[in-house]
Amino acid sequence: MTVTTRPFARDFSQSRDRFLTAASRAGARITSIAHPLKGSAGENLATDVARIGPDDADHLVVLVTGVHGVEHYAGSACVCDWLERGGAVSLPDGMAMVVIHAINPWGASYCRRYTEDNVDLARNFLDPSEPMPENPAYEVLHDDLMGLAAGEAAGVVSRLYEKLGEREAIESLMGGQYRHPEGFSFGGHQPTWAHQTVKTILLDQARAAKQVCIVEFHSGLGPWGEVIPVSMHQGADLDRVKRYFGDNIIAPRAEKGSHSASGHTTDGYVQVLEDRNLTSIVVEFGTYPAVTSLPVLLEDHRVHANGLAQTEAGRAVALANLEMHCPQDSDWQELVLLRGAQIIDAAIRGLSQCN
Repeated sequence: MTVTTRPFARDFSQSRDRFLTAASRAGARITSIAHPLKGSAGENLATDVARIGPDDADHLVVLVTGVHGVEHYAGSACVCDWLERGGAVSLPDGMAMVVIHAINPWGASYCRRYTEDNVDLARNFLDPSEPMPENPAYEVLHDDLMGLAAGEAAGVVSRLYEKLGEREAIESLMGGQYRHPEGFSFGGHQPTWAHQTVKTILLDQARAAKQVCIVEFHSGLGPWGEVIPVSMHQGADLDRVKRYFGDNIIAPRAEKGSHSASGHTTDGYVQVLEDRNLTSIVVEFGTYPAVTSLPVLLEDHRVHANGLAQTEAGRAVALANLEMHCPQDSDWQELVLLRGAQIIDAAIRGLSQCN
């Protein structure tokens, strides 16, 4: 299998330049929201918003990349490829598309999962009237994780797997925690810049919409090259997700025994678009096994917690994390582009059938 378009971007500026060019050529109206910090190479950071279609459209598809910064690159490549191939012409009358490109640009530039304040954005949309969620399994690990030395992460993950099994080991690390701002998988105590920005964008772009479909692009979860569709919806909303995207949906909040992330971005979208008919889905592109990628995430946390991000060792960890979430393998990239286009087309098709 051979990639029929150029390889995926390997740094933030490259991905941004490609997107702005593709969106402009597709006739999009582009707004750029500057991030207050510089990137890893001193570059300007921004979240770029491209709208195609009428401002008063009552049907709106929203594509979001970079909720987890290092996962931005696969989603960016999908969106750019779809635009470059003329996908925008498939939008029916009365429908618009908005692309939110790199909602966490700092994380994308530094090849980190987290934002500039060490927050997992997909755990940051809590209900302020509710108490902070607890993660007792993480509490047991926190001190050891903060004291990790170089090269120890793989052993920590291996021992967790032996003690808890794969599923519980992953949850203990990735489920989110709210007690330790310096810790791993911190969900934040207040809205981050990206949290506030995405809500502002949605309030502006969806002001005329009655039907909204949001597709978030992620990577790193699932078997190599496969797409894992996840939805935090339940009930009638989940039924609608399945009508759009098929029955093979992972629905953590509707499936007995499944883990469900607190403060998920979907919760934020519901808060903002409460009077709209919202269909939200997370698309995960599978890469390496978690037992391989988790040690790299722990190493990434170690170098940033110790101020080593801009050292040679820190930059090597960033590149390793990028590979874990956006492999350079041409077959994998071809599969991602194919499945990404199918998901975008399914969102358009499903929304067009919703009154």
